[in-house]
Parts: sequence; structure tokens; C-alpha cells
Amino acid sequence: MLKNELDNHNIKFKILNLDAKIPSISSLILTTSEDLTKLTVRNHNSYLVYSKKYDFEKYFIKVIAAYRIKYSKYYSTLTFSIDPGNKLGLMIFLDDYYLDSYCCFEKTDLLNTINKYVETFQEDNPNVMLLNFKLGRGVLTIAFDLVSDLFRIFQGRKNLRAYLIDEFKSSKIRFSRKKGEKKFSKDEISAVILAFRNGIAVDQDNYKNIYEQIKNKKLKTHNFNTLITENHEEYLGELKDMVDKVLKGELTLSSAMEKLNKYTL
Repeated sequence: MLKNELDNHNIKFKILNLDAKIPSISSLILTTSEDLTKLTVRNHNSYLVYSKKYDFEKYFIKVIAAYRIKYSKYYSTLTFSIDPGNKLGLMIFLDDYYLDSYCCFEKTDLLNTINKYVETFQEDNPNVMLLNFKLGRGVLTIAFDLVSDLFRIFQGRKNLRAYLIDEFKSSKIRFSRKKGEKKFSKDEISAVILAFRNGIAVDQDNYKNIYEQIKNKKLKTHNFNTLITENHEEYLGELKDMVDKVLKGELTLSSAMEKLNKYTL
């Protein structure tokens, strides 16, 4: 199972026998609880140990986190950027770095995926993680429905923030990927574009009121990341560059957003 998942995620690895020399270079060692006791040599490398009692999907999420970001016993922030629609694009960031993405065909799949990631990184974590949700509000009723579901699932949770994001032209931008790189659906690309934008903050107490204000056009929404239109082509070029660097792990989401601030009012 592990080999298949590593292959599917284009992660290079080397299989070691129990009596093989553990690499002295900085590495991530994936092993089982049974085999860990048989390893005669331990060094400064990080070990991610799997037990059959543990959910394999959660285990592999931690593998991806250690590979894409760095190995850490605890993480502090999860950010979910969602492009609602017939299919739902989902981009996930851990401690401000790109972690993974999905194209979900059902809302239940989306919510189950989000909950799985929260459970994975929150369990045994002594600190309450900050959860950020960025939702496109192109179809306001769908966005409102999703916000309602998220507040229900994480009812009473501290350190939760939700933002309604303007979807202006988010579905019109295309990105080409090189051979061997992960291909992204248009829904995932829309979700990553939304992640780069600020929006209207809502919480469990005011989201219904803000929804009514937006629906009845009583709330000014044009001043949240409004683009300077005369620099649109220049902005698109730099946006594509920033997205590429974020997806490669070369930039955090926050630093990329800061670099693009000059194109907004």
C-alpha cells in the first residue's frame, strides 16, 4: 500500500532491508512498529512508524506532510481553500505550505476529507490547531451551505476562521504542468487562486447575518482584493509564477500573497 501511494504521489524512495545501513544523510525512514524493534542502528533521521492498529490513510497524510514540509511531531495551522460547484476543488495548506489537493464530486466527500485532515494533525496535539477556511462565494447559497456545515462539524471549536472569497475570473486561469508533475483539475486550480485572496471574515455568530447582507446587496464587497485592472496581464504572469512556487514548496502561501498585494486596491 505504501509503495503504491508513494508512486502515485511521485515521491522517490529506496527500500532497505533490515540489516542494511541506514543513510547518514537527512532522511525520512518509514517502517512498522514490528520492524522498528529489529533495527540495530538508529541515527539522527526521522522515523515515521506505522502500526496496523492505526488508520493507514492518516499515516500516509503524515508522510506527505513530512515530505512536502518537514517532519514535526505537531503542526499548528491547517488552511482549506474551497471552490464550490458541481465539483468541489480543495487545496490544503499545512503551516502555510502546500500539502495536497482534491477534486471532490460530492459535498460529503469534501467534508469527510477536511475532517480526516483535522483529525490526523489534531490527535495527540496538545495545542488547538488554527483552522482557516477560504470559500468561493460565486454561488452564494452553496457557499452559505458549506459554511453552515463547517460550523456544525466544528461547533464551539476555538481558533477557527472562515472567509468568503470573491471568485472573479478564478476559473478562467490555466496552468500548464511539466512532465512528471502532478496535474490539477480546473476546480483545484480555482481553489488555489481563491487561497491567494482575502475575503469577508465570518464566524459562528455572524455568518447568517452577513449572508443576508450580501444577498440583499447591503454589504460592500468590492473592496476585498479588488484588482488594479490596468495591470491585469502583468498580475496574471506573476500570479502563475507565485502559484507554481507555492505548489513546489518554494514559497509559503502568506509570502506569495504579500508579493501580489501591489496589484490590489
